[in-house]
Amino acid sequence: MSRCPEMSLPLERAKAEKAKLNAGQISALVSRRCTGCFDCDFFCPNQAYPCETIVQTWFEESRRNGILARARYFLPVEPKNFRAYVVERLPEDEKNLLRKWNDPSPCAQFIYPGCNVCAAPYLTMTRLLPEIPVRGGLDWCCGEMLFRMGLFDLFEKQGKLMRDRFREMGAKKILMMCTAGTIIFSRILPERFGVKFDAEFQPLLKYLWQKMEAGEIKILNQLNLTAAVQDSCYAKFFEPEYVELPRRFLEKIGVRVKEMPRAKERMVCCGIGAGFSVKSGYHPLDLTRATIKRLREAQKAGADIICAYCAGCLQMLAVGAVAYPGAPGIYHLLELLQMAAGEKPERRLKSRARLLLKGVLKNQAPLVLKSSRFFPQMPWKGYCNLDNK
Repeated sequence: MSRCPEMSLPLERAKAEKAKLNAGQISALVSRRCTGCFDCDFFCPNQAYPCETIVQTWFEESRRNGILARARYFLPVEPKNFRAYVVERLPEDEKNLLRKWNDPSPCAQFIYPGCNVCAAPYLTMTRLLPEIPVRGGLDWCCGEMLFRMGLFDLFEKQGKLMRDRFREMGAKKILMMCTAGTIIFSRILPERFGVKFDAEFQPLLKYLWQKMEAGEIKILNQLNLTAAVQDSCYAKFFEPEYVELPRRFLEKIGVRVKEMPRAKERMVCCGIGAGFSVKSGYHPLDLTRATIKRLREAQKAGADIICAYCAGCLQMLAVGAVAYPGAPGIYHLLELLQMAAGEKPERRLKSRARLLLKGVLKNQAPLVLKSSRFFPQMPWKGYCNLDNK
């Protein structure tokens, strides 16, 4: 917690706070500042998982008292959550993609988009992806948000549902668009919860880099931009060079990286993590402050754009930019690669951000001042209506 880019506590204070956590106690400061980014887990040389010690206290409180009602709208296990609101209002071409993706029939090799890409299917409208099926949907969630909130019981159940689904499909090799899902499926569920998968999970970034190195992705345009990189909270848990991959891509296509002070292994969350604590319950002011702070960091770094390789970061930063008009432009790495390869990306981000914000104002804002709580349940399935009926 002394190295944590969000807390930066004096060493003796950090030791005292960790001692409290070991005794099952947590201060309001630590609980409220923690965004579940796992930097402290990465820094710790003894595999003590300090972040999960913090999150464990949230788990225990949620089991005793439930969680704040305003958090319901952000839970992937709830039928009317923020992604479902967006998905039900997508343009017809994107709805058709989702209908095609939601197919659990036997398939040994496929692309897994992840929940966040299900709210932005237009990102897959590119020739850069391999010609294999995409399989996914909102109820194909890896449970990452549940894990970071400390809802460990629900997280484990969702992990088992996905393990069984992949087994029934006969999945052998899955190309992951979602960095979080890659670590959840390949490490966290097997190592911490004993939920083991039979399939191999390959990150999309590594696949694309191999294709670029082999000359199969040809660079036609140098973009001549500067970019700040918003790193995924999970990227640091791959092999050390993984966090450099987005930067190598950008260098190849003529984008010069201007690093923010908190980047790579010392990265901070895009903003959504500010709502994970049991005390915050996704309070919109917590989310807004954290996201705008991140946008300002990119602006101060002198970057033309922010490059994200997580679709969740992409959308969170875009929602923040609605409230912060001076923000740099926000792009997914895949969109920049499209531009460099001579394609024209769809660029539906601004309208998607407004739709996300509208859903929050309509469905969550009325609950912000209420102190009522609830106990989220599993299992869940088939809640999202693509035909708005």
